[in-house]
Amino acid sequence: MEIELLNAQTVSKRLRGLIDGHDEIHLAVAWGFNGPLADCLLNNRQKFASVTFGVAFCQTDPNLIARLVGVKNAFVADGGKATFHPKIYYFRTGETAEAIVGSSNFTMGGLDRNWEACVHAKGPADAPFFNQLRDCLTEYNELRRTVTAELVNTYRTQFEAAKQLRKPRNPILPRRDGSSRPLMPPLVQMSWTEYTNAVRSSRHHEFDTRLSLLRTCQRLFASVSSFAQLSGLQWKAIAGTITEKQNREAGLGEHNWAWFGSMAAMGNFANRIVEQDASLARAMDCIPRHGDVTEEHYQTFCEHFLRAFENSSRTGGVSTATRLLAMKRPDSFVCVSSPNKLRLSEALAFSRTTLSLKNYWERVIEPIRISSWYNAPRPAGSDAELWDGRVAMLDAIYFDPD
Repeated sequence: MEIELLNAQTVSKRLRGLIDGHDEIHLAVAWGFNGPLADCLLNNRQKFASVTFGVAFCQTDPNLIARLVGVKNAFVADGGKATFHPKIYYFRTGETAEAIVGSSNFTMGGLDRNWEACVHAKGPADAPFFNQLRDCLTEYNELRRTVTAELVNTYRTQFEAAKQLRKPRNPILPRRDGSSRPLMPPLVQMSWTEYTNAVRSSRHHEFDTRLSLLRTCQRLFASVSSFAQLSGLQWKAIAGTITEKQNREAGLGEHNWAWFGSMAAMGNFANRIVEQDASLARAMDCIPRHGDVTEEHYQTFCEHFLRAFENSSRTGGVSTATRLLAMKRPDSFVCVSSPNKLRLSEALAFSRTTLSLKNYWERVIEPIRISSWYNAPRPAGSDAELWDGRVAMLDAIYFDPD
């Protein structure tokens, strides 16, 4: 029998040849994705002897599962309380068999970017190893469920719900290069008690007036179904470009709308606000008013936001974009502007000169979301409103006009 050790990229290339080259295809893998290799697999569906994908933790692409409806010998695995977790790729033509067994799932990571290790075996189909492999595949028979349209719809609903759950990426580990960058930035280590003390003790916090401004913003967003339906002066207030006279004319309350980032000097941005640019409205509407805000929501926001400046000499940046985001969802975003940028970057351990819309989510939002203070339960009493605006209120801690 021939034995060879493969990495992820080699597994991907080898699988394509095995799928096209053999008469029988047997797969039992925990998770799958709907990419080019899935196209190759489905083009050979007439060879399926048993192709089974797990769906534990909603990790398999529902679009792949949808393609299995009506395909003979294609299944999903119902592991019950246990996780269906094998990675077996078995192929047979006459008296010759080949198999890849190891760590690679049928996913983009498992077949490309991940660190994987798999064994490719080739030899007589009646060899003891292949007999054991077929016995193993037979044991999964009781777990297999035929793929129906109803099953796909049910799974897709749960898949979309699972996407909304917040999960940190890989844990932060010491840097190999000996960098002095903290293992856990100071802001991440802060407790809820330390956070509330910092907000209230800052000489620039203006605690009650800041919360009052956020409260007014939330009422404005709740009064319409689209940002486009707000008045021009309301746009200016939310964007931080409104003057005191205009604020009095609009009857928006005794607020200093420069809190959380004054954008009055941002000429191109201010012009887009005056025009009530449709792309800015679409950008704001991409951010849900309630529930979890995902990175996908943020990226879609950025696409529309930047589109508003396609014909401008200067494009919108982190300050103007995050001002809008913080006003829409103060529980999820902080406006990063000149007065807070240095101290906030120090608290999150990144260089302030390198921050951009492209890495704002990674450098600001992801660390915040694994912070103790951020994940504290919503308190009762006077701190409940602070909790609702806890990310935007970081400006009260790190604001430094000097």
